[in-house]
Amino acid sequence: MAVGNSGSIMTSQDQGESWVLNSNVSGTWWHDVMTETDGDLVAVGESGTYAESSDQGQHWSSLSLGVSAHLYDIDRSSSYGYIVGSSGMILYLANGKWFTASVEVTEPLYAAQDNGDGSAWIVGGGGRVLKAVNGGLSWVNLGRVGTENLQGVYFESSSIGWVIGENGTFKKTTDAGSSWSDVSVEGLVDQDLYDIQVSGDHIVVAGDSVVLLSEDGGVTWILEEFVEEDVTFYTAYYENDSQFWVAGSHDDVFSSVYLYSAEEETLDEEAFVDFLEELFGEEFFETEIGSLIKLSCEEAASVDDPCHAVYYYTNNERHAFPNERVFFTWFENFDEVLEVEKEFMSNIPLGSNVTYHPGTRMVKFQSFSTVYTVSIGGLLRPIASEEIAADLYGENWNQQIDDIPDAFYGNYVFGEPIESIEDYDVEEEFGSVEYLDDNF
Repeated sequence: MAVGNSGSIMTSQDQGESWVLNSNVSGTWWHDVMTETDGDLVAVGESGTYAESSDQGQHWSSLSLGVSAHLYDIDRSSSYGYIVGSSGMILYLANGKWFTASVEVTEPLYAAQDNGDGSAWIVGGGGRVLKAVNGGLSWVNLGRVGTENLQGVYFESSSIGWVIGENGTFKKTTDAGSSWSDVSVEGLVDQDLYDIQVSGDHIVVAGDSVVLLSEDGGVTWILEEFVEEDVTFYTAYYENDSQFWVAGSHDDVFSSVYLYSAEEETLDEEAFVDFLEELFGEEFFETEIGSLIKLSCEEAASVDDPCHAVYYYTNNERHAFPNERVFFTWFENFDEVLEVEKEFMSNIPLGSNVTYHPGTRMVKFQSFSTVYTVSIGGLLRPIASEEIAADLYGENWNQQIDDIPDAFYGNYVFGEPIESIEDYDVEEEFGSVEYLDDNF
């Protein structure tokens, strides 16, 4: 479903492959449309217009909200809902009916986020930020975030959120709006930004001839320009973590809807190897199997900075080492680790974590006393007695046990107990893998 000016409402029944323009709706300029929890559609627009459809957008019924302000955005959950518009207009939903909120602001309000718990975030003209509590009965005015009009908002939690707006305004808060910092995206200068949508770690921002995309919760960003196409994207929609739509106006004349699929953008192994060689030269790969990679660290980076994390690349996935103890069962040092940029790293999807090399160490989990041997594929087998452990690893066997944090319990699978030395051959297990790839 997509709505726009001059009463335009378009529907698609085939995942956006084709669209049908509904000409049975009034000439109202519509600004937003959404699906309610019961499956009905609702649209809001200029001069207080509000319409509902219970048949997938084929027919619409107009309802009066008793207001004349232009309505720009609607968001609602099962129990709550908010509509915002011009001249500080806010409507909140209570007991199935819409009421006008008492908020002393006069700027137009462009975007609302209903958190589903009685609270909501609202942004608007002149950098205005508001928060609703008690289902819209009470409001907190958080002042202004700069002077530019804010046209989109998304909070992933009660404290962490983003706002976007005119002239490249893109800001983040980690303290529930008490303070804000600029989000830096290469290529973002003064383009107007109109909408922000989130699905898990995937974030998309739609704007004037640009789409911003993050696949790691906003840590890194990719900007794609549509200057030659002259498309202004006013809205975005996520269906799931792998595909989303952006929609807007082409040359301010034609409607444009673009679909992005993460699966289609994934490079296959051969193409990825070619990409790496183009960036770093033919000597990038020290072996034919894989390579160790990490982010480049800034000079002031702390020891806990994510840039220190080392990954093993293979089959177009990067596999994290949970700690140095695991790393050193596979490699003698960090000499072969290659540094890459954030944008480059974000193009490689995460695979499973690296587990201990078979036959190198015994392991146990921090909150359990059971000691295990390690076999190929992260298979752990409990050792039945101290005598068997000593027979397998010698008199100092108890000095060859590593603790695994409980958080990594799911990295491993579990097998039959080791009840005699015939059940496990240390040398044979060590030789069961030639390369780390053999362990996945």
